[in-house]
Amino acid sequence: MNFNLKYFPLFRSLISMMAWLPIFFMYFSQVIPLNQVLILEALYYISVVVLEIPSGYFSDVIGRRTTLIISSLSFTISYIIFGFIDPTFISLLVAQIFLACGMSFLSGTDTSFYYETLKELNLTDQYVNYAAKVESQKQIASAVAVLSGGLAGYFHLNWAYILSFIFVIPTLFLTFKFKEPLASDKANQKLQFFSQIKALGNELKQRELRWLLMFSLFLFILAHIPYEFYQPYLQLLETNDLSFGFNAAIFSGIIFAITRLIGGYAAHKSPAWLNRYGLKKLCFIALGLQLIIISLMGFILHIGIVLIVLLRSFSMSLVAAPINAEIAPRVKESNRASYFSFQSLLSRLSYSLTLVFLSFIAGSNTNNWSSLSTILIVTSIIGVLFFVPLIMIKAGNLFNTNSRF
Repeated sequence: MNFNLKYFPLFRSLISMMAWLPIFFMYFSQVIPLNQVLILEALYYISVVVLEIPSGYFSDVIGRRTTLIISSLSFTISYIIFGFIDPTFISLLVAQIFLACGMSFLSGTDTSFYYETLKELNLTDQYVNYAAKVESQKQIASAVAVLSGGLAGYFHLNWAYILSFIFVIPTLFLTFKFKEPLASDKANQKLQFFSQIKALGNELKQRELRWLLMFSLFLFILAHIPYEFYQPYLQLLETNDLSFGFNAAIFSGIIFAITRLIGGYAAHKSPAWLNRYGLKKLCFIALGLQLIIISLMGFILHIGIVLIVLLRSFSMSLVAAPINAEIAPRVKESNRASYFSFQSLLSRLSYSLTLVFLSFIAGSNTNNWSSLSTILIVTSIIGVLFFVPLIMIKAGNLFNTNSRF
């Protein structure tokens, strides 16, 4: 278990070093029009959705270590296709499916693996601090990766995927060295698949988990809108001579790197802010900030808005460790990875449907300010309409102990 404890933060950082993040939209749009880019992204999220529950069940039944090995291998294959094969819609789709497999087999299992490692070492009372440290290191590593990816993209956009391939290779060696936590208990966790689904439904009888699920879905969608559309936003700044001569790929890498560093700072400070302000304030600050970012991007095409976009990762990092710390002990051990996968499934399904809806707004146009502005404004209006009911929904005892509201 000591190897797990020592090297899991390194594993989580390396597998998060996705150098392609600041250039993927530009890379896709070189090959296919805007609406097909959104469809391709929607198909990616749908692929993750299809794999989420089976991957969580696989993790609960077969084991965390094997699931993490499959995740690392899937990322590796995806980056090989993206980086070394001439792009077409079909090749991009195949690579996206392998990327989705990597994401889905990682999702939920990483949290469960680390929590159960800490449990065997009798350190679960310090989970928030350990998880915040992992999140902080992950954000810093990601900042290095996306900065490198933006610079590589200046020369050739696919080079960012080759960098990602280099970063992910060591994770294969680490996963083979990991030890399966709670191995002796796996025999008692082999529920039938449909029994597992029913068990997840029983978990959601808790008001606290229902509220956290709705919040997580909403924040996931809002946080991914700036992530999805800030690259075409930067391209429009460059096209309209509003970027002060910055190349969009390099500018994107710099911005993404800074957002990761800000996210790392937020993750590092989240335990202290949780104790000081309470979970409820942190949650609504996270949501409100995303709505402000999307609205400003939709109404104003100006390089100054980029300063606001820098806060995109702040929201997710601010609440990641506190939210997981609330969820993990409320869910039975035999359901934990499946539950986190289920939550991720619903988040990605909701976002994929959002992208399909937005693709109709975009039409077959190339990237232009009218289409992009409409997409962002519509999203911000819908976001406000969902934000108000969330405030009204009862959350059980979730905020009673650590909120100052």
